[in-house]
Amino acid sequence: MMSQFVNETRLKRDNENSWTGVLNDNWNIGDVPNGGYLLAVVLRAMKEEVGSGNLLSANAHYLRPGTANNEARVDLEILREGNNISTCTGSLTQNGKLSLQVLAAFGELENVDDQIPQIKREAPVLPRPDECRKRSSESQGILLPIEQRVDVRIAEFETDSERAELYGWIKFSDSSPVDSLALALFSDAFPPSIFSKLGRVGWVPTVELTVQVRSAPVEGWVMGHFFTDDLQNGTMVETGCLWDSEGSLVAQSRQLALIRSDSKG
Repeated sequence: MMSQFVNETRLKRDNENSWTGVLNDNWNIGDVPNGGYLLAVVLRAMKEEVGSGNLLSANAHYLRPGTANNEARVDLEILREGNNISTCTGSLTQNGKLSLQVLAAFGELENVDDQIPQIKREAPVLPRPDECRKRSSESQGILLPIEQRVDVRIAEFETDSERAELYGWIKFSDSSPVDSLALALFSDAFPPSIFSKLGRVGWVPTVELTVQVRSAPVEGWVMGHFFTDDLQNGTMVETGCLWDSEGSLVAQSRQLALIRSDSKG
């Protein structure tokens, strides 16, 4: 049975290089589609175009918000098909206007040379998911249709850090497996880490998001740690890490976002 994530990020191929379909509103933050969902829609078409391999990296620039329950068009171009890595560029447009531009690389995640030493980032020690606060519309003060699709738990405990940072867990609400495209979504599915320091300051729309997938996750919850590196001139820079349930680093992210205190969400 096809998962909700796969089904609702898959568009219909129109021709050799383009796909069309309607964006689903179950992935909204307020009345706007989540940026990670929009990215996953483009990446799904890219993966089908490339034909094999996992997502290795993606860089996305958001030009304007998407619109749910409205037709979207994805246009792709394969820039290079190599023996190990294939690189693709793609865009998402709605109503004739460009919303998202993506550059991504696909390949194999397994270590190809056992002689190369590894340097690994250790996972933090967190309370279990059932001991953490569930993200909800009530707790965040905004309608979150996306909570029907992803289960986010926020860990609340004392740390010595003065940074604006957030720890927690995430999985699909239907418990479907997490693949490399899901990690791109998960990298943008937690509340902004700046909320942990300043409270809900308003809408935080993404300008640019980079995701690097480091390994394939095992089954179970995914652990997240996000922190704000810098906040000035109405923009913030956030770094994120995701680990699987066995403590292996599976993805890292970097995001530039605006801070809009006057927005509805």
